[in-house]
Amino acid sequence: GYQAINSALVNENYTVDKLALAQSPKVPDDATVVVVAGPKTDFFPPEIEALKKYLENNGKLLLMLDPPDAANAQPLTNLIALAHEWGIDVTNTLVVDASGIGRQLGAGPEMPIAASYPAHPITDRFRVASAYPLARGLTVVSGGVNGHTATAIVESSPQSWAEADLKSIQEGKEVSLDEAKGDKPGPITLAAAVNTAKADANPPAGQNDAPKPETRVVVFGDSDFASNGVMGIQGNK
Repeated sequence: GYQAINSALVNENYTVDKLALAQSPKVPDDATVVVVAGPKTDFFPPEIEALKKYLENNGKLLLMLDPPDAANAQPLTNLIALAHEWGIDVTNTLVVDASGIGRQLGAGPEMPIAASYPAHPITDRFRVASAYPLARGLTVVSGGVNGHTATAIVESSPQSWAEADLKSIQEGKEVSLDEAKGDKPGPITLAAAVNTAKADANPPAGQNDAPKPETRVVVFGDSDFASNGVMGIQGNK
């Protein structure tokens, strides 16, 4: 599940192309953004290196990493390490929402609901609820990593928590917040973003007022929020 959005067309008409980095380990120069959407297996080191080189050249990367389950037993070690390099830790937890907000949308506690959002350009003036089926928790690394300081852009309710006992959830057992066993009380970060510009970066030629070229990385602990099945829920679309 990884694609590149190609900006070769004009008038903001984009094409979406599959990008097989395992076969051709280079992101096209004209890619506007690379999307890694719910991968079931980890990326090989050459694929990770291709993404790193792309990011070094002011690339834009969207990672949507679902929590591990019985059908996805392989840990996404390399992708998670890449997210960490940008100041975002992807945890092996499942966010449980006990606020009851989800019931109004026909969802259970395994679908955390975001009803308010931290201040960020991505969520500026965004005031509608959004749902994230089976989402893993993220943590913004305090102080950043290698000069990359991320910001939470989507958070679950204060009545939620990040559940570390994935086995009990997969077996359908009832769970409760237990910090002694590694659970983390909410609000839990569901998505985080980071951007950085090179010190010597300059605006495009002839566009002195344009923003300097920059790298942008956004990480979600879920990919289902963008699927057709939940597009009817207020903010997901």
